[in-house]
Amino acid sequence: MNYDSPAAAVSVVLNLPHINKLVLCYLIRFLQVFAQTASVSLTKMDVSNLAMVMAPNCLRCRSEDPRIIFENTRKEMSFIRLLITHLDTSFMDGVL
Repeated sequence: MNYDSPAAAVSVVLNLPHINKLVLCYLIRFLQVFAQTASVSLTKMDVSNLAMVMAPNCLRCRSEDPRIIFENTRKEMSFIRLLITHLDTSFMDGVL
């Protein structure tokens, strides 16, 4: 439900249990490094491409209805894209 609001997406992450939040922030920080202009020029993987590839690894729809899965796929990609662009992972500096 929080795929179109940066503040809501960040809030979801901040309300995760501590270890889950650390793991997700570590992954998002990693993706943020690859989303920088210098990396994108080499890899051709911009924020949207990174989100498309990583969303299925982070979020799963529990439905077995292909129509619902397809609809949720776009929302999942949007959610990850928001985290890559808006989540403050500066506290991870030095870890990655």
